[in-house]
Amino acid sequence: MIDYEFLRLVWWGLVGVLLIGFAITDGFDLGVGALLTLVGKSDEDRRVMINTIGPHWDGNQVWFITAGGAIFAAWPLIYAAAFSGFYIALALTLIALWMRPIGFDYRSKLPNKTWRTAWDWALFCGGLVPALIFGVAFGNLLLGVPFEFDNTLRPTYTGSFFGLLNPFAILAGLVSVAMLLTHGANWLQLKTEGNLLSRARIVSFYLSLVTVLLFMLAGVVVANIDGYVITSSVDPLATSNPLTKTVEAVSGAWLNNYSTYSWMLIAPVLGIFAGLGSAWFSKQQRGGWACRHVPIPYAK
Repeated sequence: MIDYEFLRLVWWGLVGVLLIGFAITDGFDLGVGALLTLVGKSDEDRRVMINTIGPHWDGNQVWFITAGGAIFAAWPLIYAAAFSGFYIALALTLIALWMRPIGFDYRSKLPNKTWRTAWDWALFCGGLVPALIFGVAFGNLLLGVPFEFDNTLRPTYTGSFFGLLNPFAILAGLVSVAMLLTHGANWLQLKTEGNLLSRARIVSFYLSLVTVLLFMLAGVVVANIDGYVITSSVDPLATSNPLTKTVEAVSGAWLNNYSTYSWMLIAPVLGIFAGLGSAWFSKQQRGGWACRHVPIPYAK
């Protein structure tokens, strides 16, 4: 029999798959864009980098759009609270994402160096800003976002945009940036050759180590910040209603699930070993495991 508890699990699984799919597929697009001015040393290098993601970026963003639609369909209250509390942050994200299709289309319209450099920086922002904001948003979700519901379940956000830029959220944002830039550098190892490949390999090696260090530091912080424990009774078969639920902030409570479900420790362990593996494979010139290296030059 399909009940609310089963539907919640289905929808959480669906949203999780969509967000993971977005991180995997569009992650290297964002990473390559953010690396455009770092790894690309010439106009030819940057055109090659753009060509590696040109056939994929638009389809990859569908994961993100679909995830937003799924959240709206399953939990409209979460959707409403997120788009009100994170309104400025989401607006900046959308503006940055708009820079990508415009930059891809207009960058090569003129041979003027100033014109192309301006679009290169626009594409850089189009990759870096979303990666940073996504991480900052998830960092704030762990800390708790200051909003409340009235008796009609209308959410009211009581914080500010700059209040979201707290130290832990910024740390989470840096983890996201380092991870996605590593993803982009690994993608370039698969799709380029020559000096561009060599620079991507070096960048991937160091960014992989930075990602691991930031990830471990964030884990230490999470172990010492307040988590939220449900203190009221919960009927899993009833409809979701935040007004009938109470929680208590408890220091270190975010790690409670590791005590209850020890198998979940595989997630952070894999995160650490994946980063170290990325650095090792890049060092061994096996970029793409941070992958098996098969150079595929694109049209210039």
